[in-house]
Amino acid sequence: MKIKLIALAAVLLAGCADEPVHSSGPPVHKGESRAQVEARLGRPSDETTNSSGALVCTYWPGSAKGLIPIWGGFAEQKAITVRYSRAGYVMAWEYQSFGM
Repeated sequence: MKIKLIALAAVLLAGCADEPVHSSGPPVHKGESRAQVEARLGRPSDETTNSSGALVCTYWPGSAKGLIPIWGGFAEQKAITVRYSRAGYVMAWEYQSFGM
C-alpha cells in the first residue's frame, strides 16, 4: 500500500515539474518572436496556418497533468493559443480553459 502511495505522489509531483514559472504579467507579449515564446512555454502541441497565412500555435503549459485522471477542482486545463505574423512575431494570444 505504501508503495502505491509513494508512486502516486511521485507522478503528481512530476506533473508539476514541467510547468513554466508564471510572473504577474501575461505569458506572451505582442512583438515577441516564436523562439522567445517557445523558450518559455515549450514546443506547441498544435500548429495551423489560417487563411491570411499567419501561423496559429496552441501551447499546453503543464501538459503532463493532462495524463493524470483527477476529477474536480484540479481538472481544469488551460491552453494558450498564439497567432504569429508571417515574419514569426506574436500578433495576438488568448487563454482557453477546458474543464473535465
